[in-house]
Amino acid sequence: MKSALSDCRALVTGASGFVGAWLTHHLLEQGAELTSILSELNPRSPFARMGLDKEIRCYYGSIADYHLIERAVTDGRINTVFHLAAVSMQDLAYQIPWQAFETNVKGTYNLLEVCRIHKDQISKIIIASSDKVYGDSPILPYNEEMPIQGRNPYDASKSCSDLISQSYRHSFGLPVVVGRFGNIYGGGDLNFRRLIPGTIQRLYSRLQPVIRIPSDGIYMRDFLYIKDLVQAYMAMYHYEAQPDGEHVFNFGTGKLWDIQQVTALIQRTMNLEHIEPHYEVHGGNEILHQHLSPERARTILQWSADTPLEEGIRQTVDWYGRYWLTESHQATSGAV
Repeated sequence: MKSALSDCRALVTGASGFVGAWLTHHLLEQGAELTSILSELNPRSPFARMGLDKEIRCYYGSIADYHLIERAVTDGRINTVFHLAAVSMQDLAYQIPWQAFETNVKGTYNLLEVCRIHKDQISKIIIASSDKVYGDSPILPYNEEMPIQGRNPYDASKSCSDLISQSYRHSFGLPVVVGRFGNIYGGGDLNFRRLIPGTIQRLYSRLQPVIRIPSDGIYMRDFLYIKDLVQAYMAMYHYEAQPDGEHVFNFGTGKLWDIQQVTALIQRTMNLEHIEPHYEVHGGNEILHQHLSPERARTILQWSADTPLEEGIRQTVDWYGRYWLTESHQATSGAV
């Protein structure tokens, strides 16, 4: 029996990351043949622990390396691209801005240039963008017609990547679809500087959760569960965009949560409400409120976020509990 994606030969950049691992696992389950370009392989990552590097064709090097991308595309006879590779940590982008621009900007235009040269074999190009491209807009929620105006290094690099992708669609007819996502959460995110995994990690160790408070209010975000995100990628994959049709989509829940509410929800889920949070004044340049309108994706792609935050948090807490139990067992047994 023919599998759902047996004709899909996809390059998934950033496959070893948090989102990339979930997407890779799903695509493999659906029968796709996959290739990736990885900068390195973290043996403790879910990608490595699931053995996904053994199930796909992996090339090691920089996503900004044009010749490596071309080799991956030609060797794998790639017909679909999911471009997720990026420097995704805002703090790192501030500390080493050139690296964010090298990866997020050069990586994108080299990838798209390879696709342009091999245009006859590429049928779908799906680009991971961000709500950060809208910058610090006073108008909420963001819709796809609003201007791109990222200012700090990370936001600007994602804005450039987004615009470059649209340029290749407009100028060269490449089959580009851009997805702009809010804050993504779920099991497998090992960046513990982010709110949800960091709070779970501290509470798991019976430490105070840290709530960063800016000088002018409270941070508020739209939180999208990883399984809903994977379905967003599949909705874009199955979408047959017409030359003059919509090709940019916001993906979010349409709901705004402040970080104090999210922290309290995690504490309730873990039955650790008695631990008082530590409030930390944050002097960074992060945008105060970010909120995406998912109306276009709902109308055109028939997509919606089905997982309530309470349920997503419960599943995420369960995932980390299993993960750390495995870590503890391996440490006790002396396994590497």
